Amino acid sequence: MHSISSTKQGGYFEYKPMYFSQIPIHTIDSSNPSDKSCHYSMVALIRQMLELHKQLSSAKTEHDKTVIRRQIDATDRQIDQLVYELYGLTEAEIKIVEDGST
Repeated sequence: MHSISSTKQGGYFEYKPMYFSQIPIHTIDSSNPSDKSCHYSMVALIRQMLELHKQLSSAKTEHDKTVIRRQIDATDRQIDQLVYELYGLTEAEIKIVEDGST
């Protein structure tokens, strides 16, 4: 978004429909078994992520927090992989995304 939208005074970005319309958003085709499977997997992983964050906030020991953080990281990687698959990204494109998100 930052590469296509206008920068305002103070370093703020302008978020207008004309900028959002340039972002490719994949629409799930419920008649496509692959899309449907990906959707259900994504929903399950997001629910798992929400539950893990609840567990993290109530964890008592540092060991428990570490274990839950590792599960969160693993779940996050699974979600990323599903998104890459959904958009049909190549290894080179995945590298660009991952290098740009750090």
